Amino acid sequence: MWNIRIASLLATALAAGVVQPCTAQEAGETTPADTYSARWFDRFHPNSALDMVRRLPGFTFQPGDPTLRGMAESAGNVVIDGKRIADKTFKLEDVLDRIPASQVDRIELIRGGAPGIDMLGQPVVANIIRRAAAGGSAAVTLSNGVYLDGRVTPGITIERSRTSGDGHSLSFSASVSRYVEVNKGDGHRSRAGSDGSLIEQARVKAAAGGTTGYAQAAGELPALGGQLRLNGTLTWTDYRDHQEDRAFLPTPVTTTLDEDLGGVAGGQAGGEIGAHLTRSFGSRLDTETTVSGRLGRKSYASLSQAPGARLAFNEDDRTAEVLGRVQMRYHAARALTLALDLEGAFNSLDTRSALAFNAFAIPLPNGDAHVTETRGEAGLLATWQASPKLEVQAGMHIEASRISADSEVDQRNSYTFLKPNLHLTWTPAKGHQIRLRAERTAGQLDFANFIAAASLDKGVVSAGNTALRPDSAWLVEAAYDLRTSSRFNLSLTYRRSWLRDVIDRVPVRTPGAATASFDAPGNIGSGSEDLVAVDTTIPLGRLLSKSELKLSATYRHASVTDPTTGRERRVSASKPFTLTADFHQDLPRLKAAWGVTLDSGWRTDTYRFNEVDTDRASALLTVFIDYNPKPNLSLRLEASDLLGRRYRRMIDFYDGPRGSEPLLYRDDRSLSLGPAIAFKVRRSF
Repeated sequence: MWNIRIASLLATALAAGVVQPCTAQEAGETTPADTYSARWFDRFHPNSALDMVRRLPGFTFQPGDPTLRGMAESAGNVVIDGKRIADKTFKLEDVLDRIPASQVDRIELIRGGAPGIDMLGQPVVANIIRRAAAGGSAAVTLSNGVYLDGRVTPGITIERSRTSGDGHSLSFSASVSRYVEVNKGDGHRSRAGSDGSLIEQARVKAAAGGTTGYAQAAGELPALGGQLRLNGTLTWTDYRDHQEDRAFLPTPVTTTLDEDLGGVAGGQAGGEIGAHLTRSFGSRLDTETTVSGRLGRKSYASLSQAPGARLAFNEDDRTAEVLGRVQMRYHAARALTLALDLEGAFNSLDTRSALAFNAFAIPLPNGDAHVTETRGEAGLLATWQASPKLEVQAGMHIEASRISADSEVDQRNSYTFLKPNLHLTWTPAKGHQIRLRAERTAGQLDFANFIAAASLDKGVVSAGNTALRPDSAWLVEAAYDLRTSSRFNLSLTYRRSWLRDVIDRVPVRTPGAATASFDAPGNIGSGSEDLVAVDTTIPLGRLLSKSELKLSATYRHASVTDPTTGRERRVSASKPFTLTADFHQDLPRLKAAWGVTLDSGWRTDTYRFNEVDTDRASALLTVFIDYNPKPNLSLRLEASDLLGRRYRRMIDFYDGPRGSEPLLYRDDRSLSLGPAIAFKVRRSF
């Protein structure tokens, strides 16, 4: 239905003449190579490189996941000066947000591939080119948010950088701020029997959040025959969650839940050091080398209390990662580039967890565990510009890993995956591009799945599983890009994946138990996934001057066979549909801009052996205004959650395994934090 509505909207816009071609000068001198100069972004009043990336026509920002082990798997779809981000402590959006817009010279939007650019396994990559001029800059950002329940989230960020004209640079940044977990608020809960009769009603009060901070330093200098970048980061986060469930039907009963992070200085702490070296050997060969190491420590405690009942869960984790990556690119001919990738990583996790009910210990499968992974990957990729209209990329990667898990049952498993890939990029005419790809992918085992975990607000305790295998998939994808002008873009993508060794939830029996006592992550067999994505940027100049609308919609259908019922269902925690709409208007005479962002909401279903958890979030509406009275001063006022987004959780509990045992009751909880006002001022020097 949503795809039909989007198509109808586009057709209406085209028929009304809303989408009109414009010249390169009107668009800010966008070149045929999709190079967007800094001047092109002036009408958006960007404060950072992140603001600029989000305004790129036809581009959907993918931040990647820095929590994944290794570098190739964690990358997003943005590079800086042609190089991937070497620091894995921060999310990609955080790194881009700390690059002032004044330091950006241009952004190249690369589709399909380009010589000397690591595409990070992405079909489209944005390459941020920074200004090479020498100089220094500093900035202070102050922010605060106010919520309906009276909580505030003050924050301060300090940045300082210095660049010389001979390749030397130094930067430092530090930040500390309060934060609020927006899916916790006030609301209600009800419990109904299988026949719909009301069993219990309660009022719920929940508040969660904490303080987070970081300090980072980085420097660049000519060294070892190339350009060397060194970086170091320290992070710290604490967290508190307090919930009260006050039942008033059938009898008054109050249950409380308290969760917190402890550890170093009372919070979760981490540190990273790294180095990145780029070097050229003549005009044909260049290399990139990255090494880094990370350490982390986390202590988590959760306590649920009710009259006559006390359930406590504690977990202590220590993590470590050391990795190295080398990429060598050889320009064999003007139209042919060969790239060799070598990556190695070692990761470890030590965890201890305990569960107790009224001071009586409850055994947890794999409650204490030591997990290590040694992984290596090698790959060769050839990029051939067959003609001005056709580019071909073909390659092969081989990945080998050995995972050791020492727990109740020691496991030693080795895995090897061959990952061929073929990408074709065809540009039949100006403004039209077709991309085809076929490849095999291999997933990465989440160390958290090896250990026991608890979610006491749901009454769920999950066992660890040290016998997991990585999932993998064969996929084919077709994408079409239409760019009638530099301001109207339409991108359509279809992807079909054949899944193998899907990781979902499986039942677990404790020794001596006749039936399952817990569930745990486990491999449940094969499946398939179909994905359709639509991204478009529509200029609305004829309706409202200097304005545009960006739409991004994704429909996903992933099906597997349920290991408990034997029936087909969706993959747990997958989101079938997402839609975001982003309106922006520039007000140059007022030195301001304003906009509206709408997130349609989402739904996920998680299938456990004796229950089904459904989580829903309703629509989220945000309105903002940016004001730039001076080139070095920017202010933003933002009103978020104006529709009062509700987070609804429904849990269907069964009297044993689903499919063979009847439904006992449904627990339905709905919470809402309500609207909030945020203000941010940034002053650069």
